[in-house]
Amino acid sequence: MGRLRTCCCCASTRTGSIITGSLGIILSIITIILIWLMEKHNISYRTFIFDADFDKKMSDLDIPRIILTVNLCFTILICSLLIVAVLKKRSWLMLPFVVLGVVLAIGLLISILHTSITYYLDDIPDHNLYATVILIGGLIYLCIYLYLWAVVFSHYLDIRDEEERGRYRKAPYKR
Repeated sequence: MGRLRTCCCCASTRTGSIITGSLGIILSIITIILIWLMEKHNISYRTFIFDADFDKKMSDLDIPRIILTVNLCFTILICSLLIVAVLKKRSWLMLPFVVLGVVLAIGLLISILHTSITYYLDDIPDHNLYATVILIGGLIYLCIYLYLWAVVFSHYLDIRDEEERGRYRKAPYKR
């Protein structure tokens, strides 16, 4: 795989990696806030179903919200590690983002396909439009996500190579 040398044809992969980490943190915080505000505005969302009677105090949406909130908190942690790794030039701190980025991309693709297929199979009239918007919008989002992951991966390889060579090559001693 060829390495990217720039991010969006105008910034270095270092800057692109910092921007990617910052976007991950900002979008995670916004998503956490929106998830917990949705109940107050009677907005519902589709998610997996829990069939449990263990605690009637929790609403049906609380368990998926808690799971998603914990997931987003880990995203904030991983993106913070990414920013620190880029600033301190430590490739091993970038590994959680690089490895989990692939897993998240696969999960995102599955989620996009599952949601759009579910809407296509519904007998509700406007759901075909929703399914198409989710499918096209989701695939565009996935492409942007994969591009930003490739920027971070390219910078990871640059830092790793620099660590292997040694940061500062010592010039031979001259008299």
